[in-house]
Parts: sequence; structure tokens; C-alpha cells
Amino acid sequence: MIEAGKITEFSQIFQYAPKSVIAADLNSSTRRLTRLSSHLSTLEIGEISAISELIGVKMDVIYGIVERQFLSQRTDTSKKEKNNSY
Repeated sequence: MIEAGKITEFSQIFQYAPKSVIAADLNSSTRRLTRLSSHLSTLEIGEISAISELIGVKMDVIYGIVERQFLSQRTDTSKKEKNNSY
């Protein structure tokens, strides 16, 4: 899915790999994965590595997806703050 361009953000991974399965393999909870989807700054490198192994995608590819979503969220937040300041 990633190679086909269907997954471009970290949160989209869970459309193809259930949070419950990934959470179990990470010894985590679905609640944490949900929170990570919108707060990527709390995502740990070990989690990125484990997720990449789990879904069979190179870590640098997953990192790129995480980075893209993180930058997008940061840009969206900056725009909202700027619009609210007027």
C-alpha cells in the first residue's frame, strides 16, 4: 500500500493494519496508537522500527511517512494560530 501511494501519513497505516494487532506486538494499547496518530512528537524510534518490521516496510520509509504527517500537522497548527490572532 505504501509503495502504491495509498499510505502517505502515519495514521493511514491503521486502515490496513489493525491498531489492536500493532498494539499487541508493541506491548502497547490501541489508545496509545490513536494518540500517536495525532501527536507524533511522542512516537519513539523503537516504535517506528517495530511497526516497520511488523508491516514489512523499511524503517526509513515509515520514518518518511511520519515526518511528512508531522510537518503537515505543524504547518496546519501554525496556520490556525495565525488565523486566530487576527
